[in-house]
Amino acid sequence: MLVGMGIPILLIVIVVLAVWVVRSRRGASGGAPSNPADLALEHEPTANHSVRTPAMVGARERRLEEELGRWTGAGLITPAESQAIIVFEEGRRTKATAEHPAARPRKIPAAAEAMGYLGGALVVIGMTLTTTRFWADFSVPTRLILTGVVAAALMVAGGLIHEAADPALARFRWFIWLASSAVTGVFFAVLGMQQIDLSPQATTLLTAAAISLQSGLLWWWRDRPIQQMVSLGGLLVAAGAFAAVVFGQPSEGPLGVALWIVGAGLVIAALRRLTPNFEFTEATGAAATVVGGIFIVNGWRGGGALFLAATAALLLVLAELPGVLPSRTDQLILGVVGLVGAFEAVPANLSYYANQAAILSGSVTWLIGALVLYVGIRKVVLTPRLAEAAGGGVLVAAAAITANQSEPFALACGVTTSVLLVALGTRPGLVLMSAFGSVGLLIYVTWSVNYFFPGQARAPIVMTVAGLLVIAVAVWMARLRGRFASELRRHGGPTEGAPGERRS
Repeated sequence: MLVGMGIPILLIVIVVLAVWVVRSRRGASGGAPSNPADLALEHEPTANHSVRTPAMVGARERRLEEELGRWTGAGLITPAESQAIIVFEEGRRTKATAEHPAARPRKIPAAAEAMGYLGGALVVIGMTLTTTRFWADFSVPTRLILTGVVAAALMVAGGLIHEAADPALARFRWFIWLASSAVTGVFFAVLGMQQIDLSPQATTLLTAAAISLQSGLLWWWRDRPIQQMVSLGGLLVAAGAFAAVVFGQPSEGPLGVALWIVGAGLVIAALRRLTPNFEFTEATGAAATVVGGIFIVNGWRGGGALFLAATAALLLVLAELPGVLPSRTDQLILGVVGLVGAFEAVPANLSYYANQAAILSGSVTWLIGALVLYVGIRKVVLTPRLAEAAGGGVLVAAAAITANQSEPFALACGVTTSVLLVALGTRPGLVLMSAFGSVGLLIYVTWSVNYFFPGQARAPIVMTVAGLLVIAVAVWMARLRGRFASELRRHGGPTEGAPGERRS
C-alpha cells in the first residue's frame, strides 16, 4: 500500500516544497510583505520589514526632511504643507508598523543553524543504523517501548526549544518534531503489523492517522509549516488507506475518490483562508485531486480518464478566469497543478478513446481546441496568448487522432483545419495562427501524398511537394515578420491591478 502510493505522494511533496521555497523567497518565513507605500517613501526595494533597522528609518526620515526643505526653499511647497507631509508620513509609517510588525532579528548565525541540522541528521542516521543492526534481536514489546520512548523524547525536546527567541530555533523545533513524527510512524507500523496483526492496508491507515493526529496537534493552526505539511499529508494517506480497507482489492478507484474528496476540501479551505499558510493547504489539496484522478484512471480506465481531464480543466479554468480566485498566488498554484494534471490526462484519454472510437475522440478533441482558441481570441482568460497557442496546437493534432479509424478522414480534416488556421492568421492580432496552419499544411499535405501515391515512385513526389511547401511557408513567414514582431510583443492579458482581479 505504501509503495503503491509512493510516487503520487512524492508529487504532493514536490508541489508543496516548491510552494514553500517560493514563499520563503518572498520573505514569508519571517515578517510580512512590505507595504507598497513604504517602498515609495524609502526608494529602496526590500523583501520585508525585517531589514529596516532604527538607524535606517532615522536616515530616511532625515532624507525626507532634507528633500522637503529643498522643495520649500525652491518655492514648490509652503512650510505648512511641508509640515503636513511630515505628520502624514509619520502617521502612515506608524500604522504600517502596527499592521506589519518587523520580523524577529536573527540571533543565531546561519552556519550554526546548519551545523545543528547536520548534527541532528547524523544522530538520526546513527540511531537508525544501530537499531537496524540489532532490530531483529528485539522482541515486539521491546521495539514498541524503544520507538515509543524515542518519539516521546523527541517531542519533549522540541517542546523545550523556545521558538519565540529566534527564527532558527523555531525551524529547529519543527525539525525535531518531524523526527518525532517519523519515529511515531515506526511505532504504529510495528504495533499494527507485528502486535495486532493487521492487514497492510489497515496498518497504513493506523500509521497515517497517528502521524496526522500528532502533527496536527503540534501544528494546531500556528505558523509551523513542517507540521502542517505532515498533518495534511498524513490525512490524505489515511483517507486513501481507509478506502482500501473498506473496498478491498483492487481499490485504486475508491482510493482515488477518497483522495479527490479530501483534496477538494483542502482547496476550498485554503481559498476561504481557514488555515494559516494557505499556500501549503491549497497546493496539497490541488495535488491530491490530480493524484486522486490518476488512481481513478487506474481503477476505472475510460471514465477515470475523463474524470482526470475534468479535474485538470477545472483547475485551469479557476486559475485563468479573472476575478474568480482571491490572489495571484492562488492562480499560480492551481494553474501549475492543473497543467500537471493536463499532461497526465491527455495521454490517458487519447490512448484509450483513440483506440475505441477514433473519429469521435478526434472530433471532441477538435471541439475542445476550438473552444480554447475562442476564449483566447476573446481574451476572457488571464493568459490569452497561451490559450491561443494551446488551441491552435490542439486543432492541428486533433485530426491525427482520427487516423486510427479512417486515414482519409484524418487527412481531409487536417488539411481543412490547417487552411482555416492560415486564413484566421490574416486577421489582426492572430498572426500566431498562421504558424500553426503552415506547420499543419506541411504535415498533412505530405502525409496525403504519401497515402494517395503508394509505392516506390512516391518518394520523388513527396520530396517535391514537401520542398514546395517549405518554400511557401518560408515566404509566408517572411512576409509576416513585421506582424510577428509587433503582435507577439504585445501583452494579451489584463494588466496589473485590472478591474477583474481581486487582491488578497
